[in-house]
Amino acid sequence: MTHHLFQQSFLHIRPLGCGLALRVLNLSMLLLGSMLLTACGGSSPSESSSIDTPAPPITSALTVPGAYMASLNNKEWVGILQRTTGGSGAVTQFWGLHYNATDPDLFSGSGLIAGTSSATLNRVNFFANISGGVRTGTGTVINLGNGVIRTTLSFPASGTDQSKEINVAASQPSTYAYNVPASLSRIQGTWQGRWSYGLGFVDNFNLNISGQGELTASQAFQQDCNLTQGAISPNFDGTNLFTVSITIPNATQCSLKSQLLNGAAFVTNSPVAGKTQRLYIVGVTTDGRGISFKADR
Repeated sequence: MTHHLFQQSFLHIRPLGCGLALRVLNLSMLLLGSMLLTACGGSSPSESSSIDTPAPPITSALTVPGAYMASLNNKEWVGILQRTTGGSGAVTQFWGLHYNATDPDLFSGSGLIAGTSSATLNRVNFFANISGGVRTGTGTVINLGNGVIRTTLSFPASGTDQSKEINVAASQPSTYAYNVPASLSRIQGTWQGRWSYGLGFVDNFNLNISGQGELTASQAFQQDCNLTQGAISPNFDGTNLFTVSITIPNATQCSLKSQLLNGAAFVTNSPVAGKTQRLYIVGVTTDGRGISFKADR
């Protein structure tokens, strides 16, 4: 049918003037192109300027840095993979937050993760909520394809602590674009949320982020723990993650006194009615103890 239509249009050129004939031919060619495009399922690409729009699907068989979320035992699981060094064989930091209760258990480790299909985590730390103690174990990260990664963590029994296993397949939220550079302008200002530190929490904790990335808080936690030096900045590799560092000064009652905590943060859409943004922050010491912060605004 397409061939017949083209043939008829071409045959009508001869009796017409040259200008009109060319216009008829051009119209026929445009019609033919439109029919072929429709038959092939073609469409024009859409444009997006907001990182809140659905991110493009990840089709690579290699793991990419970013935030990954899932439900584990009907509780929220958040995994963060952040490249911490450049070049070939780049080290990637792993953080996991499992909200078994309102406050999460924290997991941390590192390995040659980004750019691989599977990786072994070096010395995984497990900082359980309320316990205050840190356990060590092993772990792997495997890319399952289509933007899904499987994290497997294993912690042997120790003393009165039973063995613990984590096995979760998580994907990046549809509204989180991993390949868009993080921007301080997106997160600067005041956030009010839940600050957790393993031995307790502070609800309605106010955290301020300046336009230069300074983190400050007027509230203390665990009696006299204070956040006096804190910084947040876009990660060096252009992925949609922030690097976080927090220094806790010496204090009598503070379990994290005189500690430097390093971590990551990201922002995505808020699931809370009337809110638009959700911020996650995690930071840990070298021995695996740490804090987390989750806030909506």
